[in-house]
Amino acid sequence: MLFFLTNGVAICVIIFLFVIAYVMDPKFLKTITTIKLTMMAMQVALIVLLTNIIGYSGVFGARLMFGNFVLFLSGMLFGPMGGALVGALSYTAGMINPNIFIHFSFMAAYMIYAMLGSLVFIRKQKSRLSFMISVFVLLFIASFTLTFISHPVAMLAIGKNSYVYVTLIKKFIVFPIDAAIEPVLIISTFEVSILVLKRVPNTWNSLWCTRFEGLEFLIKQEKKSKKDQKVLQESNKTTVITPVSS
Repeated sequence: MLFFLTNGVAICVIIFLFVIAYVMDPKFLKTITTIKLTMMAMQVALIVLLTNIIGYSGVFGARLMFGNFVLFLSGMLFGPMGGALVGALSYTAGMINPNIFIHFSFMAAYMIYAMLGSLVFIRKQKSRLSFMISVFVLLFIASFTLTFISHPVAMLAIGKNSYVYVTLIKKFIVFPIDAAIEPVLIISTFEVSILVLKRVPNTWNSLWCTRFEGLEFLIKQEKKSKKDQKVLQESNKTTVITPVSS
């Protein structure tokens, strides 16, 4: 009975999350491009690979879901609606793994994970420091929700009370590892992604992360890096071409 009740509540939460995502980004469907759809499909495939296949190998008897950082990244790039879709589709696609435990609270947690990623750019980021702080704080909330709320609820729903208490210690061991690794993966992957997408104007202008006229704090850093590189090259030329004294 508890299983069906918690699943029913989770389905209501999923519907509510889609409504919130649409309210936050009502223009999402109008900004869909072939490249965006392709990237979202690739993210779904990557999440399934990293979470449902590689992640199930486990560390200390607990599972490291490395695909979660892609969920967060999808929200940063494509907004709450795009992230919610990636979260829902990745969980649905992951059901092909016979070892996966099916409970809609996981799908809701996936969607929340991605939608929290979109909150990094709910306002304009003016510096790299504020950007990094936003990623760390929101990622901590997302990871905590999935690890200590969604998974225990699903296990309790099928009567595995003892399993929840036994794995709680393992979760406290694995959680800091996730919290340390995932922000690094997200920030580095995001920066690489925007360098690639910036070369595609139609897609670049429709991204959630560029809704406030681009990413000035990252673009400025890139320009500064290129300027420093140019100065270094000119300095090397000056060093090589020196006047010969008579």
